[in-house]
Amino acid sequence: MRFLAIWLSISLSFYKTAAGQGTLFYAPFDSPPYTFQHVDHMNDLIKSLRDESIASDATPILDEAPWKSWVTVANYSFGKDRGGIPMIADLNALHPYFRDKIFELIRICKSKGIELAVVESFRTHAKQNEYKSMGKKYTRSSGGSSKHQYGLAVDVVPIIDSVAEWHNYVVWKKVGAIGEQLGLRWGGRWKHMYDPGHFEWTAGLSSYHLAAGKFPKIPKPQLYPCLEEDLSKLTSCWQSWETEQSTIASQKVEQGKMK
Repeated sequence: MRFLAIWLSISLSFYKTAAGQGTLFYAPFDSPPYTFQHVDHMNDLIKSLRDESIASDATPILDEAPWKSWVTVANYSFGKDRGGIPMIADLNALHPYFRDKIFELIRICKSKGIELAVVESFRTHAKQNEYKSMGKKYTRSSGGSSKHQYGLAVDVVPIIDSVAEWHNYVVWKKVGAIGEQLGLRWGGRWKHMYDPGHFEWTAGLSSYHLAAGKFPKIPKPQLYPCLEEDLSKLTSCWQSWETEQSTIASQKVEQGKMK
């Protein structure tokens, strides 16, 4: 419920609910087409969280495949070519400690008038390899080398007048400074390649350590008493997505051979 309270406090500041109807609205309605899908995803997520809150006192319903409910976005959802494999843009897919940091980043930015949209959270090996196949302007890292593969990185973008604003250097500096104050590593400091929408946290662990199955030690572990169990469930979800998107990638290769 701590997660629910934090998320709703952020999300409900973005959205308005019609009195007594439970219908979510987003203003303005004349936003560019590629933002509609993001809005729909966010509305669905907020509704699911409300439903979860209402049902919390009832008999628990076990979700055998929670990974299937994670929010995904398609190519060009934020005005950029990011490949044909869907992006996972759900903060539930992140390491719990890092996830809370990103919630805080979004909350603080919102308080300063900057609305952030989550572009991508956990990223599968298949998706990472797709980016690499698209050239160095996307990434130089193969599957397994990115912090995204371990739920320890996220890509965000400011939304200004309902448009994903990728090239506003002034706004990026403000967002980056907030992220760094929260102890996050900001891609806007990188020269190769400059990636201002990227934030990560590993507590000093390299991709080599992460690939070996190690997770970073968190400060004040008493605040996360179920961390080991949560990470076990999360790892299982990641593996399911790995299988899902590996299949998608294989199908795309076969389709390419048939052309």
